[in-house]
Amino acid sequence: MADAPGYVPPAQAERFARAFSAFVQEARNAVADAAANPELASTPQFAAWRGKVLPLLEQENAAVQAALAQFQAGDARPLLTQAEDKRGLAKDMDGYPLTFAGPEHAQALGELRTTVVRSACQICDAAGIR
Repeated sequence: MADAPGYVPPAQAERFARAFSAFVQEARNAVADAAANPELASTPQFAAWRGKVLPLLEQENAAVQAALAQFQAGDARPLLTQAEDKRGLAKDMDGYPLTFAGPEHAQALGELRTTVVRSACQICDAAGIR
């Protein structure tokens, strides 16, 4: 059955949800660290991340985790919808530089975002979504 079109292995679905959760946790950490640094906290980039990007990512993470629960209960549609959407995460974040909290957080956020996008693409490929 694993080779049948439309089949998403449970481990792949769980990896996607974990990757998105890790990305959001790193965003939380970056916002907290930047808030403690007056030089970073006074920038418009930080204000955007604290006031817009992080709250949106938190909402999206709740939706991804709920979609995983539905997937585990037998309904793959919400997870496929989330994966299809998250393939465009990097493009969706255009205009919100990852450097708002310094180079270390930027590198971590970039790597985690790439992991999310790759995982989303793998799910879409497995499900036959082009």
